[in-house]
Amino acid sequence: MSLANSCALLLLFFLTLSLFITCSTAATTIGVTHTTVAVAADNVPLPKKVTTFLPSDISPPTEKYWYSRLPNTPLPKALRYLLQPGHYHSINREFANENVSAAVILRAYRIRYRISYKRDDKKSLNSALPDSTIFYQYDDLHPGKKMKVLFTESGTKVSFLPRQVAESIPFSSDKVPEILKYFKLEVNSKEAQVIREEIGGCEEPNMEGEEKYCATSLESLIDFSFERLGQNVRVLSTEAGKKQEYTVSAAVRMIGDHKAAVCHKMRYPYAVHYCHVIADTEVDEVPLVGADGTKVKAVTVCHLNTSAWSPDHIAFQVLKIKPGPAVCHFLDSDTLVWVPKKDKKMTP
Repeated sequence: MSLANSCALLLLFFLTLSLFITCSTAATTIGVTHTTVAVAADNVPLPKKVTTFLPSDISPPTEKYWYSRLPNTPLPKALRYLLQPGHYHSINREFANENVSAAVILRAYRIRYRISYKRDDKKSLNSALPDSTIFYQYDDLHPGKKMKVLFTESGTKVSFLPRQVAESIPFSSDKVPEILKYFKLEVNSKEAQVIREEIGGCEEPNMEGEEKYCATSLESLIDFSFERLGQNVRVLSTEAGKKQEYTVSAAVRMIGDHKAAVCHKMRYPYAVHYCHVIADTEVDEVPLVGADGTKVKAVTVCHLNTSAWSPDHIAFQVLKIKPGPAVCHFLDSDTLVWVPKKDKKMTP
């Protein structure tokens, strides 16, 4: 081989090697740039309200899981709304500023049918619940009975997160600092206080004959009730109605007795429900007619034996009675009650 040919081949080798090194360096640079952009995006502060934060490979929950577990039970309206990210925000960091319903105030004071009434809060409670019927006695459920009622909802406009996402977010009192950091909430904010109260309520001891669970996803909500009441159930909620005087217009219809699961929507950055199963309960549907002619089918729960309740429970303060007699209360319009069907042939 001539010297000229050898030099040409050597030159070609070095040009090829140079091109390879240049391409490798560029690829590495691009990779570093991509990583840097990803890290920078993670550090960008999120706005107060986030429409969605879900990874592209995780889909929001749908009706599919509901009907896979409860094929003969229609999805209630109160849950259908929570499956619409376009209707409610997936996450809301201003949930403490929502209008607070009577039931929310009661929960804030730890009065979920089992905890003592804080006497120091009487002034605040009375100003928030003026002349409204919160609790009443079993014998009051008869045609012609008049009651001033406000049927409300929790007011927190949020939707369910996929179970995979919800279970990755801490939910316990000892993890509150992490939770506040996750949602970028100040330690002394109203939202932080609400989170502490709601999680604290989930962790309080059960009352006698009660099972409770805070469901952080649609799937866990369904599983809790399914495992305790089975597949043959009805799921109901109260229709919304403005505050006014209502009259019981017809005979009350008993829907379920002995055992029921009640799930209250909590004030939280995403949809969480406080669910509990209480023995010795009766669920009734009460037909009401408002002073303006509005008709409401209200769902009420009656606790048939209150002998184990604290004498300081607000129900006894309101009704001026001692523990023992049956005590009833209406449910908020976004509270769900699950009852076993008496007959499998019953229309859902």
